[in-house]
Amino acid sequence: MDDTIDKTDPAVRAEIARRFAAAIPHNAAIGLVLEDAATDTVRMRLGYQAAFIGNVEAGLWHTGIAFTAADSACGLAVFLALPGLEAIATLDLRMDHLRPALAGADLVIEATCHHVTERMAFVNADLHQDDPARCVARATATFTRTGKSVLA
Repeated sequence: MDDTIDKTDPAVRAEIARRFAAAIPHNAAIGLVLEDAATDTVRMRLGYQAAFIGNVEAGLWHTGIAFTAADSACGLAVFLALPGLEAIATLDLRMDHLRPALAGADLVIEATCHHVTERMAFVNADLHQDDPARCVARATATFTRTGKSVLA
């Protein structure tokens, strides 16, 4: 792939997303899976694991694992929104927790990059479990564009 690739082609987007996921071993370690990258909204799923519980008595996910998953999904959304293949880095990620994420249900992250400038990219993400209309958290992130190519 080179910097003149067509990121509107679903097959190209899928290959870029696959490579992005493969380049981050932590995503595989926690079981974060790409479900869809064909449109401007990237959807990833983090399957429930007992190790993700932060409050055993109440049966609630640890908020840190949701934050980690949101950062990866937001990064992929930005990476796919850029015109070429360049390295990015998270500058800021804010997460508002709206309700508890409950044990036993997967966490779905849907991230959309809504604005790209010469040096920055801005993205929002919704995190939900069974019902997309009932977010457990919303994230807003800013990424820096390094200008460095990631061509392999």
